[in-house]
Amino acid sequence: MTRKKNTALLIILFVTFSLFASLVVTSVRAPAGPSYTLGVAPLTINEEEGNVRITFTITGGTANTAYTFRFTVTKPGGAGQAYVDESFPTDATGGYTQVLTYPNNSPSWNAPTGTANTDIPGNYNITVFETAPKSVTTGLPSGKFTVTSVLTVLVITPTQGSIVPRGTNVAFTATVNDVNGVPVTDALVSVSIPGGGQVGLIPTTPSGTYSGSYLVQKSDPLGSWNVTATAYSPKPSTTNNFGTYSIVVIVNPEQLSVSSIQTYNEYGTPTGDFSPGDTLYAKFTIAYPGGPLTTGSFTIHVQNPSGSTTTTLSSIYDQNRQVFYTPSGFQVSTSDPAGSWELVIPAQSLNDSYGNTGPTTTQTYRFVVHQQQNQAVINPFYYLIAALAIGGSLGTTVFLKRFNSTTGPFDDLFKLTGGEMQPPTTLMIVSDSGAGSTTMALQLLYRDLSRGKFCGLLSYDAFPAEVSRKMRDMGWDIAEYLKTGQLNILDCYSALAGVEGSPIRDPTDFTEVSIQVTRMIESAKGPMTILFDSVTPIFNAATAKDCINFLQVLGAKVKNAGGIFIFTATKGSIPEEARSKIEALADGVIELNMIKRASSLRRTLQVKKMAGRQTSTFETGFEIVQGKGIVIRKQRVPIGLFRS
Repeated sequence: MTRKKNTALLIILFVTFSLFASLVVTSVRAPAGPSYTLGVAPLTINEEEGNVRITFTITGGTANTAYTFRFTVTKPGGAGQAYVDESFPTDATGGYTQVLTYPNNSPSWNAPTGTANTDIPGNYNITVFETAPKSVTTGLPSGKFTVTSVLTVLVITPTQGSIVPRGTNVAFTATVNDVNGVPVTDALVSVSIPGGGQVGLIPTTPSGTYSGSYLVQKSDPLGSWNVTATAYSPKPSTTNNFGTYSIVVIVNPEQLSVSSIQTYNEYGTPTGDFSPGDTLYAKFTIAYPGGPLTTGSFTIHVQNPSGSTTTTLSSIYDQNRQVFYTPSGFQVSTSDPAGSWELVIPAQSLNDSYGNTGPTTTQTYRFVVHQQQNQAVINPFYYLIAALAIGGSLGTTVFLKRFNSTTGPFDDLFKLTGGEMQPPTTLMIVSDSGAGSTTMALQLLYRDLSRGKFCGLLSYDAFPAEVSRKMRDMGWDIAEYLKTGQLNILDCYSALAGVEGSPIRDPTDFTEVSIQVTRMIESAKGPMTILFDSVTPIFNAATAKDCINFLQVLGAKVKNAGGIFIFTATKGSIPEEARSKIEALADGVIELNMIKRASSLRRTLQVKKMAGRQTSTFETGFEIVQGKGIVIRKQRVPIGLFRS
C-alpha cells in the first residue's frame, strides 16, 4: 500500500515540474525585434559630382505600421551636418525598403550646421535612428562614403616622345573621368604650350573627350616640351575636382626653303646674261612650311666657273615685292672669266633669329658671263696708237681719244663715289643748267624703286605728269609704283605755276611741306629715299636762311628714319654763300658740268666729296641716252693722254 502511495506521489511531482518548465521557454522565445540593413553606393564620389544612393531596409517590423527614421550625414571633421526624416509604412510582413540620395533628395536635407553638399574631401558618416512609432537610437546600422577631388586625365594625342617641328599644328586629344571611371563632360580642360601659357580644349565625342590644337611658333623654345593637360570640374570652378597628366614631346627647328632665285641687271630687268660693266643683282624667296619668311638678312654667294666664290652679297626683305633682294650688286669686270657662273645658297647656311635653319640641300642658280674679245688686252697695236698720238698731229690725237673712249653703265658712277649710297645719308647734285642733275637724281630714285625701296619726290620743277613722262621716255615707268603707293609725289610745282586747287597751296610754307614729308616717312614700309627736285625755286621765293634751315630739317627727318635724302640745285641761281652752306650740310656732293667745245657740248661729272669714302678726283664724261638715262664714259685703254 505504502509503495503505491510513493509511486503516485512521484507521478504528481513529475507532472507539476513539467508544467512549470513549459512556462519559462515561452517567455524567452517571445517575438524578436525588427532587423535593419543600410547600403551605400557608390562608396567614393568626386566633389560636387552626382549623388550617393542610400538604401535602408527594415525586416520583421510591425506589419502595416507607419515608421519614421531620421538619417544624418556628418561631413569630415564635423565641418557640417545634415538630416532628413523619411516616413513609410511596412507591408504585411513588417518589411520595407526606402531609397534616398545625398545631397539631392526629396524631401530635402536639413543642415543645422554647414551645408548639405559633397564639397569637402574625406569620409562622410551616415547614422540612422527611429523616431516613430517609438524612439530607438541603438541597434541601427551606420554607413559611410568618401568624397575625393581627384580626376583621371589622359593625353591621347600627341603621344609620348613625338617630334613636332616648329610651324606644325599640333592636335590635342584628352579624356577626363571621375573616380569611378565615368566620363566627365563639364570639365575645364587646358594644355600647356611651349614657353608658358595654356590653350583650352573643348568637349567633343565620345563623352568625356576634349580636343584642341596649337600652332607651334617659329620662336617657341627648342627641345623638350612638357605637355601637361589639366582638368577642373565642374567648370568654371578651379577649386574642386582636379586632375593632371603630362607627356614630353620634342620641338625641332623649322626647315627654311629657298625658291625663285633670279638675277637682274642695274635697270631692274631680269636676265641671266652679263657682260663687263654690267651689275648683277639677285632676288629669291625664303619660306617656312607654313608661310614666307619676311625678316632678316641673308647672304648669297657668287661663284665663278671654277667654283670659287668671287663675292658674297647680302640680302634684305622687300615688303612690296615680297622677296629678298641684294641692295648691292656684283659688277662684272673684264678680268672675270667668261662662262657659266652660279649663285649659291649652301645647305643649312640660313638661320633666322630663332634657330630655324635651311635649306636642306644647296640651292643654285646659273647665269652666264660674256667677255668681249681683245677689249681688255693692251697689245702692241695699242702701243702703236699711243705712239701715233704722241708723235702725230692734234687731229690724230683727237681721233685716237675718241677711238679709246666707250660707255659703261650708270652703276660705274659708284666706282667714282667709292661705293653705293649707304643710308642714312644726304646727297646734293649741283649742276650747270641742262647738265642733267634731274636726270641723275631721278635715275637714282628709280634704281631704289626697282629694288623695293619706298620713295618720295618733292617736285618743285615740273608737274607730276611731266615727271612721269620724262621718266618713261628714259625707260623708267613709275605708273605701277605710284599705283601701289611705293612712290609718292608731292606736287609743289602746281602752286608755283599758279594752278588753282593745288595740293600744296604755298610751296614756301615749309611747315606744311615738312608735315607732308613726315607723313610720307611714317606711311612707308621701311627707310625711304626722298628726292627734292629742285631747291632752286625756293631760293627765289624765300630767304636763304629759311631755305637752308628747311633743307636741314628735311635731311634730318629722312636720315633719322634711316633713309637717303637727295636734292638738286642749279649753279648760279643760288647765292654762293648759301650754296657753300648747303654743300656743307650734305654728306656727298656731285657736280655736273656742261662744257662747250667748238660746235659740241660735253657733259662731265666730278665727285666733290663723299663722307668716309675714297673718291675719284678726275672729271668723268657722261652722256644722257634716251631709253637708258645716264651712261658713264670710260677709256678702253687706261692711258692718261686719252683721258676724256
